[in-house]
Amino acid sequence: MRIGLIGLGRAGGVHFDAWRLVDGSDVVAVCDPSPVARKRARDLGIRTYTNPDVMLETGGLDAVVIAAPPADHTELAIKSLERGLHVLCEKPLALTTWDAMKMLQTADRCRRTLLLATKFRHVPELAQARELIAAGKIGDPVAFEVSFCSPVDMSRRWNAQRSRAGGGVIIDNGCHAFDIVSYLFGTVTWVQANLHKSQQRLTVEDSATIQVRATDGVIGKIDVSWSLSTGRDSYVAIYGSKGTIEVGWRTSRIKLGSADWETLGGNYDKIDAHRRMLTCFVEACCGRAAAWISTVECLRTVAAVEAAYRSIHSGGWERVDMKGMRERRGVARATTRARVATPVGA
Repeated sequence: MRIGLIGLGRAGGVHFDAWRLVDGSDVVAVCDPSPVARKRARDLGIRTYTNPDVMLETGGLDAVVIAAPPADHTELAIKSLERGLHVLCEKPLALTTWDAMKMLQTADRCRRTLLLATKFRHVPELAQARELIAAGKIGDPVAFEVSFCSPVDMSRRWNAQRSRAGGGVIIDNGCHAFDIVSYLFGTVTWVQANLHKSQQRLTVEDSATIQVRATDGVIGKIDVSWSLSTGRDSYVAIYGSKGTIEVGWRTSRIKLGSADWETLGGNYDKIDAHRRMLTCFVEACCGRAAAWISTVECLRTVAAVEAAYRSIHSGGWERVDMKGMRERRGVARATTRARVATPVGA
């Protein structure tokens, strides 16, 4: 499977390293405006481009990974799909649900796979936590916490430029957080977001707390920040009627009743999570396995971010708006058929 990578920055660099560990695939082309990034690829014998249109036209590709700024995702994905390429897109999938819908409709029409890069679904400890919840190990899930907080100077990063990123830390870190909630509990239905006092001189938000209502009445909290640190190891905590599960950066564990904590796993491995995801992407494109995330889930992640920003302005709870879902369900069914029916390079 011949892969083209659009964007070799922080996220693209992780994809670049992880693809080298995936059997049956080869990154053959890289597009990035940075001379330093292009040199990194050229030093490994990979063709480089500054114009994505040229790469898509002449690169001899089967699929592309889009790790460019979010404002470019929709245009790049549609162009790639219309050239017959499968697409793995970094988060956020798009800046609006309607843009995401256009991307998914194009994938359906072109009979190609379009998937959102949700690396945390491929973290073994989080997958184990999901299985334990489903098996009733901690009883009924009652509440949860998701925390992506780490002090980072964002003054020179495009992630803090509204025109390129679509917002601040909510759209940047919130995408992963909302996806984790969906992965563990099924659906994000309502959100209420509140901003913290800004600690960086940015034109976008740098810290926020988001209350989330999921299916079956489970309510939890998401903390996202570029300026604050919680000082805790766990980035996910699930509280049930019979126990607690924590998934952390260094260790994961479970506590049932008054018993001692039991270890579930070790360090979070970003490269390994990407390797697992990219392997699944190849399998899905080749029709050998189902995708790890549905079309509806991709759309709901975008809609949850939109609802969070609406909540900041309204000051109250906002429904995760899935208007037009009838058409979207149709796309989801058709896209699933296309994944099974269309081999790589066909």
